[in-house]
This record gives sequence, structure tokens and C-alpha cells, in this order.
Amino acid sequence: MKKRKWLLLCAILMAGLLWFSDPMHAFAIEKGERLQYGVKFLYVLPVGNVSIGTEAAPGHQDNKAFLIKCTAKTASWISLLFKAEAVLNSYVTEDKMLPYKFEQILKIAGKPDDIRRATYDRGQNIMEAEGKGKKKVPADVRDPISAMYYLRAQDLKEGAEIKQVVNSNQSNYIFDSRVTGKKKVGKFNCWIVDAKVRRENKSMYHSMDVVFYISDDVRHLPVLIKANTKVGPVTLTLKGVQ
Repeated sequence: MKKRKWLLLCAILMAGLLWFSDPMHAFAIEKGERLQYGVKFLYVLPVGNVSIGTEAAPGHQDNKAFLIKCTAKTASWISLLFKAEAVLNSYVTEDKMLPYKFEQILKIAGKPDDIRRATYDRGQNIMEAEGKGKKKVPADVRDPISAMYYLRAQDLKEGAEIKQVVNSNQSNYIFDSRVTGKKKVGKFNCWIVDAKVRRENKSMYHSMDVVFYISDDVRHLPVLIKANTKVGPVTLTLKGVQ
């Protein structure tokens, strides 16, 4: 599998987890929380595992901050032929959950690590990607990981229109989504959020539909995520919460 295809898969594994809304829900980040997901392709084929957790981070410009760490690994049967791991680190302020630093580390067996870093100047609305230069971004732009946690802080209700701009690999993506109802998933009563994702230049090649199932409780856990990608459907199912 080519590195470019693996990066696309990693972006999907991190799930489309991406959008923006107001007002804020009564939710606070729990330091030390860890969510474990199983990833399947075509609904039945296990292809990997994803772990997303939070921990304290040094304060940023007099604001409290925390680190959201997301790790995706190939399933054991795939690792026999192709072993890979992706680590995403999102450093965010605690008040508005805006990232000020983002790291993406891709580890493929037998190859040097591919490390990409970006920092945000919120005063100037500038993102600087290490080795790639600077780019103007919207004031509320987030990375895929911090966007999921911001989503969990929203007051979800049926009919709510949710929009966000998310930056991934120096490209901006538009997420238009809508809360369409409720459904029980396992032991959780969940809000259903239908989203359409497209790159800022409206390229149809860089687009997909995603359905999110978010628990209707104080924790707003992302219980299930279904992404219809160009290569087929990918699902992330919550397996454990610590």
C-alpha cells in the first residue's frame, strides 16, 4: 500500500470526527479519559484499532491547555504484511478547544517516520506548517481530533445545523452536517448527525458522507461513526471507555 493511500486511510480512521456548532453543552474534558475503537472496512473486515485519550499539557498564553492524543494501528493480520501506526497530537486551549499546535506522525515498518507539524497564530489567523510555509485560515479552524472534542461540547438537538472548517495536511475541509434524530446503539441512546465533507475547492474526489452517533448523556461519547469513502464504507465502533 502506498504511503499516500495509508495517509488517506488514517484520516478516515480518525474519523471524520469533525465539525463546529454553538451553544456549548454542559461538558468538560476529563484528563486521563481514553476511548478505544475497532475499525472495520465493508462493515465486516477488521482493519485496525484507534485509541483517543486526553492528558494535561503546559498552559498556552495564560490559558489552560490539554493534549488530545490519537493513535491508529493496523490490525494484527494486516501487520503480518504491512505494519503501520499513525499518531496525531492536538494541543488545545481548554476554554474554546482551539488547537495551537498539531502533530502527525506516520510510522511504517522499514521506513523513516513521516512527521508533520503545524502551529496556529490565532491573533493573525495564520497556520504555519513545518517546512511548508504559512497559510491564512479561518479564525475557528480546527484539526480533526480537536474538532471531535469540540463537537462533544455542543448542545445537540434535532434539526440543528452544524458547520465547521477543519484543516488536514494543509488543506481546509468544509463539513456541513445536521442532527436528524435519535437511535439506540448498543446500550447508548444516540443523536444521529448526518454530514457531508468536501475539500474547500469543492473537489468531488476529496469528499465523503459521514454519519455520527453521539450518546445523549452528559459525556456525549462518539459511539459509532460510519464513513462512506471512495474505496468503500469504514466504521469505527466504541469498544471501551476509561
